[in-house]
Amino acid sequence: MSGTEATREALGERISYAQSWEDPRILQAGLRVGSEDDVLSICASGDNSFALAIAGARSVTAIDLSAPQIALAKLKLVAATQFDLERFRSFLGVDQMGQRVFLYHELRPHLDEATRDFWDEREVWIRTGLTACGKFEGYLSLFREKMLPLVHRRKTIDAFLACETLEEQHAFFHKRWDSWRWRALFRIFFSRAVMARRGRSRAQFAHVEGSVSDSFLERTEHVMTALPIDDNPFLQWILTGTVPDLNRGQPYFSEEGHRKLKAAADRIRFVHEDLLAHFKSSPPGTYSAFNLSDVPEYLSEEETEALLRAVVGCARPGARVAYWNLLVPRCRPDSMKDVLERDTALGAKLIREDRAFVYGAFQVETVR
Repeated sequence: MSGTEATREALGERISYAQSWEDPRILQAGLRVGSEDDVLSICASGDNSFALAIAGARSVTAIDLSAPQIALAKLKLVAATQFDLERFRSFLGVDQMGQRVFLYHELRPHLDEATRDFWDEREVWIRTGLTACGKFEGYLSLFREKMLPLVHRRKTIDAFLACETLEEQHAFFHKRWDSWRWRALFRIFFSRAVMARRGRSRAQFAHVEGSVSDSFLERTEHVMTALPIDDNPFLQWILTGTVPDLNRGQPYFSEEGHRKLKAAADRIRFVHEDLLAHFKSSPPGTYSAFNLSDVPEYLSEEETEALLRAVVGCARPGARVAYWNLLVPRCRPDSMKDVLERDTALGAKLIREDRAFVYGAFQVETVR
């Protein structure tokens, strides 16, 4: 099965990710997007494409092979432009205001036909909150609601969230959190078999080797002991289903970010197309920055090289390229070192700062 075929199988007809699980802070640190940049960004939930627009990009092309992901991002963007911050937050499901279906019907006249048709059939997702409607969010919610209570009581979780320093977090984790029951149930729930059935498609494991659960257990210990919990909306949502301080969540949930996204809406376009085909049809110099998400995760080494060569073909000199590795090591091959420079030091530094923590590596590369 080719990378594109595996991707199509993985995407299916539903929303895989309702939120971004890729930290926008390290993405911006790698791409350094500014007012002269034309950015190509994997759409997914839309969140990081919006974050790059908020950072000041001249244009953002949000591309995805999944029509449902495009429909989700379009709905979010229209909501950002039509609602004030309070109603925007409520519509996406991050507070208790409710009346989300009522708000949706306010938005309907502003949606294109395909987006409107998609969401007209899925009002139940809107009612329960868009930020929880993805397959992966459902998987994490299952962990929070069914598995985590078998390990820790809510007061233990609250005590961990109340830690004020990294020293407190480190001590709490090793003394009260990291029990044999925690490790055992974690390894079961985040095993390859369970993830392929409930969290990700089997196609997404096509190139994966080694223990999946051990990798995630190690990354989870890092984020719980080495990064401040009060500044980590990703871990907060996994443990509680909420983000206490939305100003530390996705950039568009802050007052400034919401205002900037509204202003940038006309500079964001959506493309429903295969990524490689889009690159091949784009003239040289089209883009100056590329957010490839974790696309190489689905590809063989040969397919990854073909993709990166297509990136170079439509890039400007000095264009920056960033992407994550989840479980499959992928980066610029040595055969491309004459056209693509890899910054291993910056990538290694940024992955240690990644609050989303599920990924194993972050690649930062520059077109020579």
